[in-house]
Amino acid sequence: MDRISDLPNDILQRILYFLSQKDAVRTSVLSKSWRYTWRTRPNLDFSEATFKGKKQEFLSFVDNTLQQYHDQRLCLDEFHLRISLDDYLEYKSVSLLEKWIPILTTMGVKEYRLSICTVDYNDMPSVVFQAESLQQLHVEGFDMDRDAVPTIILSKHLKKLHLRRVHIQGKIFRKILSSCPLIETMHVEECGGLRNIKANNLRRLKDFSFEGNDEEDEPCSIEIYPASLETIKISFGKISFDKGAEFRNLVDLDLRDVESSRVRLFSCEFPSLRRMTLSDCDGLNEESSSDRPRWCRFPSLEFLKIFKCGGLKEIQLVIDAPNILNFEYGGNFIPSISFVTNSREWKSKIDLYKCSLSLLKLDELLKSLSQSEISLMIDNTNIIQENIPVQDNGYNKPIVVVESLNMNCGCGLSYFSSILNDVFRICRPRNMGYCNNDYGGSLMQFVGFMWRILIERQSDQLSQLVLRDLEEASMEIKEWNEEEWHRAPLSEFLISHGRREGYFTPKCQSRFTLKWREIA
Repeated sequence: MDRISDLPNDILQRILYFLSQKDAVRTSVLSKSWRYTWRTRPNLDFSEATFKGKKQEFLSFVDNTLQQYHDQRLCLDEFHLRISLDDYLEYKSVSLLEKWIPILTTMGVKEYRLSICTVDYNDMPSVVFQAESLQQLHVEGFDMDRDAVPTIILSKHLKKLHLRRVHIQGKIFRKILSSCPLIETMHVEECGGLRNIKANNLRRLKDFSFEGNDEEDEPCSIEIYPASLETIKISFGKISFDKGAEFRNLVDLDLRDVESSRVRLFSCEFPSLRRMTLSDCDGLNEESSSDRPRWCRFPSLEFLKIFKCGGLKEIQLVIDAPNILNFEYGGNFIPSISFVTNSREWKSKIDLYKCSLSLLKLDELLKSLSQSEISLMIDNTNIIQENIPVQDNGYNKPIVVVESLNMNCGCGLSYFSSILNDVFRICRPRNMGYCNNDYGGSLMQFVGFMWRILIERQSDQLSQLVLRDLEEASMEIKEWNEEEWHRAPLSEFLISHGRREGYFTPKCQSRFTLKWREIA
């Protein structure tokens, strides 16, 4: 017995509300009572991507459906439209918007979402911003000039604005922001003509992202301080933070290829910040006005990533992060960074490449991170020969335990052995491997060399101090798609790597596990 069909119409409409437009239409074959029910559902969702038919057929389907709703004087709670326009002739069909938007207004639409894009930078129809119920707008590829944005913007309920590859003047952009104070999410990607963004009047803004065009002569300047912000992601832009500015609700801060003359990032207040990524950011050296360490407090910070930020060369950072879980650094110099934390189980990953490596500075950094599980990579670096202070027993105490050490110093094996001796004087790696596990020839050479000096101990390449403390060494391998490592002889490793057209093709990963004597 079909009891669902006997349900009241408002219940049937509620069921249809949670179905996609495609699935809603398919319910017409269930029974006679379902045959036309989908035609009066309270929400319509039209997407060209999922429509099986030509573009003109899609537009006709949308047009006929809306006209039917209008003729029956039906109410519509939600209307979503996603359409892409590939040439000028199809763009002309968007003139239908001038017909549809007034119809939507008469039907009392509460939530209107529009996603429309083109590849030819055609003028965007001004009717878009005349829909008072518009809550989400995604515009891609249009030219939003003075004629595209009406004198009076009625879309005061707009909550989400996404502009991608849009050419827009700064004056027009500021007009949109001032007319739409309820915006909560704003994404701006590769938009030409935009030189300045000031969003301080958007008191409800929570999510802001900006991706500039690296080919622009002058990056877009961004000033954004709403206390409501929870996420900031900026790449290829120019930003400034006022000294002492408070971002009390910010959870995620991601700055990439950002330049500024006054970042003052580490002097701001971020009481709720959990994740911070800084990559290729200039201007951080403005933080330091003296040789004294710069203290910065992040009471909620859990994940910190810093990559290629040259300004940090001039800064001594002491990061008070009691809840830190993961710290990553990558660059061509050794930073002066230390942590004050209560966290007992946290990880740090240090990648050093193409630099002159000071073992004294490396020793200082490793000691500052010694309470974490350290992963260290040294790739194509020149080791600066320095006298490392040692005690009477020959040790530089305390010797830091490193969970994994991956190396490739781009030098001969004889010189590489001396580098190993120096590195082993400041740290004790539990696992050791080659930086580029996917590069066959050098990997084979590295593995063979390490096998001879660590396991067979055939040469005098390692110092007696290192050999005395190295209790056990073994090699482990695993397939790329496997989780577990297993101990293997050198012969198994060689079999696991084959030749193809003169090149080594690694089929597995390899590492050496080292067990060291406890130092009193």
